Amino acid sequence: MVARVLASVSALVVTATVASPTLAASAAAAIELPEQVTYSEHVAPVLHANCVSCHRPGDVAPMSLLSYGEARPWARTIARAVGNREMPPWDGHSDVATFSNDTSLSERDIALIQRWVEQGAQQGDPSATPPLPELPEAGSWRMGREPDLVVELAPVDVPADGPDLFVTQVYGVEIPEDVWLSAIELLPGNNEVLHHVVTYLGPFGIADEDDEIDSNAGVRSTIFLNDAAKREIRFNEAPRLGGVWVAGSPPTEFREGTGQPLSKNEIISLNMHYHPSGNAGTDGSKLGLYFGEGELQKQITTAFAADPGILIPAGAGDHHEKALYYFAQDSQILSLLPHMHQRGKSMRYTVVKPDGTREVLLDVPEYDYDWQNIYYLEQPYPVAAGTILEVDATWDNSPENPVNPDASLDIPWGDGTNYEMLVAFVDFIVDDGKAPQRQRVNPIIDTLLDRHAADRAYSLSVEGMGFGGNWGLVLPEDASGEGTFYMVFGSLMFSASVPDLQQLAGDQMIFNGSIITSGGGTQSPLGFLARRTEDGIAGEVFFGRKVTAENVEQLRGTGRTFEGTSRAAALAAPPGESPSAGR
Repeated sequence: MVARVLASVSALVVTATVASPTLAASAAAAIELPEQVTYSEHVAPVLHANCVSCHRPGDVAPMSLLSYGEARPWARTIARAVGNREMPPWDGHSDVATFSNDTSLSERDIALIQRWVEQGAQQGDPSATPPLPELPEAGSWRMGREPDLVVELAPVDVPADGPDLFVTQVYGVEIPEDVWLSAIELLPGNNEVLHHVVTYLGPFGIADEDDEIDSNAGVRSTIFLNDAAKREIRFNEAPRLGGVWVAGSPPTEFREGTGQPLSKNEIISLNMHYHPSGNAGTDGSKLGLYFGEGELQKQITTAFAADPGILIPAGAGDHHEKALYYFAQDSQILSLLPHMHQRGKSMRYTVVKPDGTREVLLDVPEYDYDWQNIYYLEQPYPVAAGTILEVDATWDNSPENPVNPDASLDIPWGDGTNYEMLVAFVDFIVDDGKAPQRQRVNPIIDTLLDRHAADRAYSLSVEGMGFGGNWGLVLPEDASGEGTFYMVFGSLMFSASVPDLQQLAGDQMIFNGSIITSGGGTQSPLGFLARRTEDGIAGEVFFGRKVTAENVEQLRGTGRTFEGTSRAAALAAPPGESPSAGR
């Protein structure tokens, strides 16, 4: 983030010194503005409200804008940056909602700054300058009180130059009883090198090894802060969104009456990104957790739609993939967080209502890994049971992408930034009750399968998994096509492509999918050996193994058996009867 700010400022300063930029006078003319715009009366209020939380001594921005004397030398740079909407950073919009943390300037504010510069950037009457906003002192908690639990993060040394550092710090909570959180705050230790932090309640992005170095993506490492952080992670233990910190971020305060449960042995994962700033530095950040009082009225549920089977072809400049989430109860969406890596280009959340009506809830047309945001809705967005959240994502793996580490490689899913992800987080509360009710998963899978041809769609039941029919499979039309694999775990929903179907002797076939395993972000292959049956398919699934024609005989008999009923057979069965899969 610091690099982007500095790069933008440097480019703008060079432009301003070479030639006077033509400002957007036409835009200003369309908005009613004062005849004479001055810093004291008109521009200072805009800077105070939107800029000085970062643009002040000791903070992350490269120059201070606290006074006229400090802002005046940067006047043309400011006008160009706000006119191009590079600053303040904001990259999302909605057709049906507004966001409470939208940092973008209004058209009038932009026009005011541009006219101020056109008229010579005059100060005006100094006595008309409004007082500076109350800004927290460096190193103090912005909530105004000490947190109930402070997690001291391990110090991270960042060199003056070199690759970025990606550090996951893992903390195991050790408190006497379960509580719930009303707010979460990150207190940065060194704004010059700390780029951004995403806090998860639960495991996410935990590497198998302590250190992993990649020359393209930088240095990755996992730090376990205490012994409790190393406990075994359950297979279905999923991450929940805590908060995102970037420069100037306020604490994450949950809506009144809502909050996140925190178990007495919770795992907390902090995905931290560091960028060398030209000066070596050490970051010693802290995480503050604020406990709620009384009984939690509504539990915030973090769900996500994900596709761990993505594969972005080498050189592809506009590669598309999709993921889905199904709402089983009437709910209210509170916030959204798109997550991809450096090749991420755009992400759109579209609400598909039960009657087929479609509304774009969030569109991020120019996704930037350097400026990750949680998009908090001004008002909760209601969704009825049966609503599907459809997520469209695109990537730019071309040589023209300036942040692409290597355009010559096919890029699969992976938790390092030289790999890619498609994870669309959504926080919501249910209308009835405190937390989502336990759902029979079959109707959810059936709804997803009904989006495909019924003769290629199957509801699967896997031996010993205890999930009933909560897997869905759509086979490719032919060996050159691509199918889809669905899996539901509580509030989590995975969809993955199923390529490489290969027909073996007789009615047998092999194909492969993938899932996200515990630890968050790690992809694991799923290999299938199947045969067609009267009403569907049956066979074996191999966790952590990809099945090929070369190893199929070696694997045969070592997997978990599964049976799959085709949607065509299920829909044709008389009411009250179910076809018998696997016969």
